[in-house]
Amino acid sequence: MDFEGIFKRSWDVFKENIAAYVVATLIAFIGSIFIVTIAPLFYGLAYMAVKGMGGEKVEINDLFEGFNNFVKSWVFFILFAIIVGIGFMFLVLPGIVLSILMIYALPLLVIRGYGVMDSIKESIEISKNNFVDTLVLAIILWVISAIGGMTYVGSLLTTPFYFLALVAALEAQMGAEGSYTAEYTEVSDVE
Repeated sequence: MDFEGIFKRSWDVFKENIAAYVVATLIAFIGSIFIVTIAPLFYGLAYMAVKGMGGEKVEINDLFEGFNNFVKSWVFFILFAIIVGIGFMFLVLPGIVLSILMIYALPLLVIRGYGVMDSIKESIEISKNNFVDTLVLAIILWVISAIGGMTYVGSLLTTPFYFLALVAALEAQMGAEGSYTAEYTEVSDVE
């Protein structure tokens, strides 16, 4: 995986839409005070990243796309938390591995538009097939997020960049940029 290319492309998209990303992230952070809005707002941040990486103009209103997928976003976040939480109960390492394997699940949920289980399955499949690259990506993004998390302002910059880099890396893992041909077509859970 070309990490330099992924981060350069993510940075270029971020710079082009910096105001929209920063304001939307601020709204998401403030809106997260109301627990019920956490999942759709972070879905909206992922949606903004997908839209930006697709070359489209990003607008602050895109943040609210998650409310059009309210149930799906909550089913995803609850299931993700349960799976990773169970992994962390088994001596931490399984939780870390599961977090790495499911790192692409939220962007896939947005890109593919199919159900929660299918996005998780595909994320696990992509991550298993490219585990070392995914591990390195996860570590880099976690370090960037930790540095940004030291200050509130830093988080406003690193959170959208995190999502942009995930989408760029996912495109690299899937092959050609913008090639979003679904591998899994069966949608059996909440849409």
